[in-house]
Amino acid sequence: MTQTTETRELTAEADDAETARALVEEQVPEGFELLQVHNAMPRGGRVIATAVIREAATRQIEADGADYPAARDALRAQVPEGERLLSIVVDD
Repeated sequence: MTQTTETRELTAEADDAETARALVEEQVPEGFELLQVHNAMPRGGRVIATAVIREAATRQIEADGADYPAARDALRAQVPEGERLLSIVVDD
């Protein structure tokens, strides 16, 4: 299984951290997951929440090899740039 490594940022501003986070969560598009939220309070007393999101979709890829190391290496070679390998399942 692979998943994109690309992330996006969302921001929201409010009078308090709880409201700022809620405003960020409302912006997360369908099919994306919220990875991190950071709150900052610059001068002026407003809280700015910055969130990092990533597409949640995964993709299955397959590879064969003479043995496990060969199959694993063949699988890793198929992982596209901008994606990461999440798991390997051995099918006997």
